[in-house]
Amino acid sequence: MFFMTQPIPLLPIWAGHIHGPFWSIFHIGTHMASVIGSVIMGQQAAALTMCFVRKYQAISKLDSRNEIRNNWVIFAASLTHVLIGTWIVLYYFSGIDRQTALDFIQLNYPEYYSQFVSLDDFQLYMKNGITHWFISAAAMMAITFTSIIIFCTVKIFQLLRSLENQISDGHLKRHKTAVTSLLAQLITSPVAFLPPVASGFLLAFDFEHIQFISWILLAMTSCHGTINCLVMILTCPPYRVFVKNKILKIFCVEK
Repeated sequence: MFFMTQPIPLLPIWAGHIHGPFWSIFHIGTHMASVIGSVIMGQQAAALTMCFVRKYQAISKLDSRNEIRNNWVIFAASLTHVLIGTWIVLYYFSGIDRQTALDFIQLNYPEYYSQFVSLDDFQLYMKNGITHWFISAAAMMAITFTSIIIFCTVKIFQLLRSLENQISDGHLKRHKTAVTSLLAQLITSPVAFLPPVASGFLLAFDFEHIQFISWILLAMTSCHGTINCLVMILTCPPYRVFVKNKILKIFCVEK
């Protein structure tokens, strides 16, 4: 997604534009590209959350007294998508047209006006009511997803502890490995989500050198995919075996 958009923040104004194939080839504007990226990011967070829910359900089936019914899983999935949908709709309507953005810049940031006029496409977000609702929806989504993950993780370890003497060591180890892999992926998630939040936080307080810091934060975000792949290879046995076999095959062919 970062390759397709190549986003460039235009701080200290809450604005930015894209320079990748989305604009140069497909002529998808900055705001729409941001909305698409937000959908992908939201679905990624929802998928990780549902992985914890489904793992909790799978382990609960080993104990009929604590088994989680499909209705609860459907409810959790519906809740995550309702929250994402609300967030995306608010984000979409927080965008403003080019002329309104230029008028705002000319009135409040006249020193930047000529630079913005020279851009073929950019998007500016104003600190208004719908933006506040959008930020509130994002916070509610983050709190809900985090709460579900924490709840499922605690319940999973409680169930595994109570089932230690009822299932085989191999079966228990497989469940613990899967949970460890999920937790490792969860730990890497802030690499993708925190930099945009930090940029918005610094912007709200007019932090000095925010443009330079935003570049660093954006570079960190773009590393999330690579870091997450490495974590999955290191913590998930099937992936680890696959990569190991590929490496051995390459070296054997070369010899």
